[in-house]
Amino acid sequence: MTPTKKTELLSLDRICLQFGARQVLKGVDLNVTEGEVVVLIGASGSGKTSLLRCINLLYTPSSGKISIDNEVIYHEGSDKKVGSKITKREVNRIRSNTGMVFQQFNLFPHMTALQNVMEGPVIVKRENPATVREKAMQLLTMMGLEQHVDKYPRQLSGGQQQRVAIARAVAMQPKVMLFDEPTSALDPELVGEVMKAIVDLARTGMTMVIVTHELGFAFEVADRIVFLDEGVIVEQGAPQKVLLHPEHPRLKSFVGRFHESADLLRPFLEARMKENS
Repeated sequence: MTPTKKTELLSLDRICLQFGARQVLKGVDLNVTEGEVVVLIGASGSGKTSLLRCINLLYTPSSGKISIDNEVIYHEGSDKKVGSKITKREVNRIRSNTGMVFQQFNLFPHMTALQNVMEGPVIVKRENPATVREKAMQLLTMMGLEQHVDKYPRQLSGGQQQRVAIARAVAMQPKVMLFDEPTSALDPELVGEVMKAIVDLARTGMTMVIVTHELGFAFEVADRIVFLDEGVIVEQGAPQKVLLHPEHPRLKSFVGRFHESADLLRPFLEARMKENS
């Protein structure tokens, strides 16, 4: 039987980004299929977060083309060029297709966890409040927060707040979820609970692009890992290949720097492989 070909959901074609004289992205090509989890890794300043923000139109590329679910949302020289032809309302509509979870939680402090999750679908998408409430409760339960739905952000730990932020983004039913270092602002003991929530979400078939420096987490959640260096993709592939058998010298150096040596990283990841097999 011929395997079913997965649909390409996100396409980036020759994306360049420049701030003044500094070229941050230098012609990045990246395609993500439906249900795929792609993790972006690289040193600080390599362009990971900038690429993520281009997908969400928080940054306007200097050139290139971006498509989501076959809709061109940015194309140099076309009517879709952000900042010249697209209205703010249209940008907001496009952003509704990409749920974004930032390092900081950005929850509304005067709203409970449940109200935070319900806000977007009710106010932006004008969905029925009763239906939205039911879906929001399901999402908060999935995030392990069923006992905290009526608490305000100040009453929640950082890990709990980040899980509310994830539920809030998913509630908008985006076509692709974007995560920008979702655990970097958390105390070490809270990192695991957020990672687990993202892994559980990935198992539902959600398409994701994740920026992270947690290589063990990347190995566990990713279908494909993409390594960026100085605004260019220099190596990509399955986690086992990229993290256990890196080929590019810069990737070898990157893996070694964050884990003291590639030899220390390899047994840890091989143990994870056995656990997941």
